[in-house]
Amino acid sequence: MTSLPRSLFVLSLFLLLALGCPENQAPVDDDGDGHDSDSDCNDDDPNIFPGSDEICDGVDNDCDGEIDEAAVDATTWYADHDGDGFGDPALSEEACTQPDLAVADDQDCDDTNDDIHPGADETCNDKDDDCDGDTDEDPVDPETYYEDADSDTYGDAASPVEACDPPNGYVEDDTDCDDTDPLTYPDAMEQCDGVD
Repeated sequence: MTSLPRSLFVLSLFLLLALGCPENQAPVDDDGDGHDSDSDCNDDDPNIFPGSDEICDGVDNDCDGEIDEAAVDATTWYADHDGDGFGDPALSEEACTQPDLAVADDQDCDDTNDDIHPGADETCNDKDDDCDGDTDEDPVDPETYYEDADSDTYGDAASPVEACDPPNGYVEDDTDCDDTDPLTYPDAMEQCDGVD
């Protein structure tokens, strides 16, 4: 067996001492993000390191072992318990993906009733069906009332109005033939005055 010449042996030993053994080398920061390979969970990506902002990308950006938690670009989702497509502004959560029974819209004023939401038909029920802050305005099911100018409880068929409740001075009956005379109405006692 031939041995290395002494000068080659000395040179090899010098190089090993000068460069150090690989296991004794200091950790390196391959991606230049300020965190070396010992602490960085992905030293090939400068956007992934301990303390980085978590974003919705399916990756553990902050090296804490969790994915997409408390992401800075998460969507706010609102509970939609009645399934009408509109959420309760008082019940929300931040998440990257849409949770069950949640929507991105927060305009529901009653999340217990799927007939009540923005754009719903307003009906005569003393509720704000369309969540606009008004109750029973422009309902789809109004009653027709007639003006009773002479207060004899019979209205003038020529003076109708549609509403949920009778406005002041209006009645449901439209059979008054003279709404200026309180003594003239259906079934009134006939008098000898030349008037029906």
